[in-house]
Amino acid sequence: MSYYLNLGKSPESFQEREALIKKIIAHELYLDSLQITSIQRRVISFLIHSKNYSIDDFEINKLFKIDLGNITFEALADILIKERDRSVVVVKCVTNSLDSWERYAMAFCRVADREQIPIAIVTDGESLRIIDSVSGSVVDGIINLFPEKGEIGQFIKKQTIKKLPASKIELEKRIVYAFEGIKCPMDK
Repeated sequence: MSYYLNLGKSPESFQEREALIKKIIAHELYLDSLQITSIQRRVISFLIHSKNYSIDDFEINKLFKIDLGNITFEALADILIKERDRSVVVVKCVTNSLDSWERYAMAFCRVADREQIPIAIVTDGESLRIIDSVSGSVVDGIINLFPEKGEIGQFIKKQTIKKLPASKIELEKRIVYAFEGIKCPMDK
């Protein structure tokens, strides 16, 4: 049985073909070594093979500590995309309704990191919802609408991030805390 392997381009030589295959195998072995869901794996592979990202652009299962009053809790970014050491996109991978995770993703982007993360994306691996965490505007579509590497920087330049009032920050933290409380615990 033969298997089609997308190399991302037509190799010009046998050596280039071999190098591309080795790179794909190394990528697959790396993903196998991580504790990730099938949706995370599908999204990461799609971004690398179809949207020009590299594995170095991601932090996977990144934990953030969030202070809320007298408690500190942890919140997880399924996939965090960084550009020039700045968190620019949080991807929330879900198996159920994108609608129900939209508000969590926006709140997470507003309070998890030291500065607001501009874009949240909620996906089930096929459909997605892109959320501008500054304005709250939402775009629905299929996974192919995921921004190419480089497009995110252009989008962010158009945004004006304003510091949220303390009352709004507390509300956003409470939303994240509530969602974190209803998640099923995972083995570490």
